[in-house]
Amino acid sequence: MMSQCRIVLLEDDPAQRELLSQILTEAGHKVHAVATQTEAEQALAAQTPDLLFSDWKLAQGDAGALIEQARRRWPTLAIVVATAYGSIEHAVHAIKLGADDYLAKPFTGQAMLLTVDKLARARALRQDNLQLKQQLSQQERLVDLIGHSAPMQALYQRIERVSQASATVLIQGESGTGKELAARALHKLSQRSGPFIAVNCGAIPASLAESELFGAEKGAYTGAHQTRIGKLEAAHGGTLFLDEIGELPLELQTRLLRALQEGSITRLGSSKERPVDLRVIAATHRDLAEAIQQGQFREDLYYRLNVIPLTMPPLRQRPEDIPALVHHFVDQASRRYGCPPPTLAPERMKTLMSHPWPGNVRQLGNVVERLVLLDELVLESAPSEEGIALPEQGVDWDSVERGYLEAALQRAGGNRSEAARLLNLGYKAFLYRLDKHGL
Repeated sequence: MMSQCRIVLLEDDPAQRELLSQILTEAGHKVHAVATQTEAEQALAAQTPDLLFSDWKLAQGDAGALIEQARRRWPTLAIVVATAYGSIEHAVHAIKLGADDYLAKPFTGQAMLLTVDKLARARALRQDNLQLKQQLSQQERLVDLIGHSAPMQALYQRIERVSQASATVLIQGESGTGKELAARALHKLSQRSGPFIAVNCGAIPASLAESELFGAEKGAYTGAHQTRIGKLEAAHGGTLFLDEIGELPLELQTRLLRALQEGSITRLGSSKERPVDLRVIAATHRDLAEAIQQGQFREDLYYRLNVIPLTMPPLRQRPEDIPALVHHFVDQASRRYGCPPPTLAPERMKTLMSHPWPGNVRQLGNVVERLVLLDELVLESAPSEEGIALPEQGVDWDSVERGYLEAALQRAGGNRSEAARLLNLGYKAFLYRLDKHGL
C-alpha cells in the first residue's frame, strides 16, 4: 500500500505544477504547491512536511541552496529533484547537496508516485532510527550527563553501588531534580531484563488507582469490559517506579506493602494470587516522616521502601553544573525544533548561574527551551523580602486564591500534586480549594 505523506511541491511552471499536484493529490498525498524558492522555504518552516519535490531548474537559478538548507535543517526530510533531459551532472550535484533521489524529465506519473512512495518509507525508517539513536544516547548518558559536581559524583557512585541489588530504593528530593532519571539509571545499570514501568501516584484518579496498580478481571467493576493488567504485574522481571509515593491513598498503601512483602498480587475481582518479580523504586518530594506523624503515610511501608535511600541535590547546591546542563538543553531543543542555537554570551550564562532555580533542572530546561525558540532569557524574580503590602482598599481574597490556584496548575502542567507543592498545601487541602472554586 502506498504511503501517504505531506509534500511541498516546488515547480515554477504553472501547468506542470497543477498537473503534478493533481497526480499526487489523487494518490492520497497532501500537497502544498509553490512557485518560488522563498515560498518553498516558508512552507517547509511552517508545515515540517515529509517530502520536498522540487524541479532543479528554477526561474531564478537552481534548487541547490534550497536542498542544502533543507537537508541541514530537517535531517529526516525526504527530497526528490526533477532534472531536465536526464542531466546526470545536475542529478549528481543534487544528491551531493542532500537530495535522496532524482527523476529525469520527462517522467510518467507512475514513476513519480513510485519514487515518492519509496522515499516516504525510507524517511519513516530514518526517523525511527534517529529517535532510537536519541533514546539510546540519552540512556547512555543518564549517569554522567546531569553534572560533574561533588554532590552528583557522590550520587553516581551510590547509584552504581546499589544498582545490582534487588532491594527497594526511596529517592527523595525537590521537584525537578531528576528523580525519574535516577530511577532509570538504576534500572539501566541493573541486570533486570524486564521493562521499566513508571507510575505517577499523584496523577491516578482515586476510583481507578487500585485497578491501575493491581489490575482487574473482566466485569470486576462497572466499565471493566476486559481484563486489565496492573502496573505491578506489567513490571514483572523489571523495575516499577512509583513517583510521588506520598500521594498514594492509605488503603492502597496497605495493599502495596503486602505485595512487596509476599512478592505476589491479586487482581481486582479475583482471588488468585500471581507471583511478581520486580524491583520497586519510589520517589517523593514530601517529608514522609511528617506525613507519618499526620497519619497520611504508613510507617511500616516507609521502612519497607526506604531500604536504600537516595537524595537528589537541588540545582542551587551545584551551580557549577549549570553550563553543561544549559549546553545540553540548547542542543536538545535546537535539534527538536530545527532551529539554530542562540548566542550564549557570558552575561547570559552568569545570569543563569546566579539564579536560585526553585524548579531545579526542569525549570532550567524550560527556560533554555524558550531561549532557543524566542531568543528570550526570562527568569522569574525572587519573592520580595519586604513582606506583602496590603492595598488600602483591601483585596478580593477569593479572586486572589483562585488566581494562585490557576497559576500553580499552569506551572505544574496540570499535575495537581506538583501544584499543591508549589503552594505548600497538603494534597487534600489543595483538592478542597479546587472544588471550592470549581477548578
